[in-house]
Amino acid sequence: MNNVPHTTFLLTHVCFLFYHVASNLTLRRIRHSVADLPDKIRWAVEAGWILALAYFIAYLETLAISNFPYYEFVDRASMYKVGSLFYAIYFIVSFPMFLRIDEKSSDLWDLPRVAVDALGAAMLVTIILDLWRIFLGPVVPLPEAKQCLQPGLPWFPGQTNQT
Repeated sequence: MNNVPHTTFLLTHVCFLFYHVASNLTLRRIRHSVADLPDKIRWAVEAGWILALAYFIAYLETLAISNFPYYEFVDRASMYKVGSLFYAIYFIVSFPMFLRIDEKSSDLWDLPRVAVDALGAAMLVTIILDLWRIFLGPVVPLPEAKQCLQPGLPWFPGQTNQT
C-alpha cells in the first residue's frame, strides 16, 4: 500500500463527497440564476460550469499529489495541464449524475437505482477514456522502447505482429 496510512483511504471518500456536494450546491445556484434564459444558453452555462469545476478540482488534486514520493511524472507541465483534463473526465460525468440523486422529492431513489446509475456512469467514463486513448493518444508521447510490443488485447488470437 506504498506506506500510505489506512485512514487516508477512508478520507478519500470524504473528499469525493465534498467535491460532489460543492458541485450540487453550485449547479443548483447556477440553475436558479439562469432559469429565465433560453434552454440552449442554460445548457451551455451549466455544461461550461461543470467542465470548469471538474478541471479545477482535477488540477488541484494533481497539484496536491505531485510531491508524493511514489509518483513520478515524465512531463510535469503536461501532467498538470492535459493530465488534469483527462482526470476531469471522471467529474464531468459524475457531477451531473450525482445531482440527479433525490433531486425531486417526488422521485425517490432506492439503492438498486443508485447502483445502476453509478455503474452506468462508470461505464460512460470508461468509454470516454478509451475514446481519448484511441483518438488522442497518451498525455505524454512514449518513446518507442516503452510501448507495447503487440497491439490490441494480448489474450485475443491473431493480435500479434506479423513482422
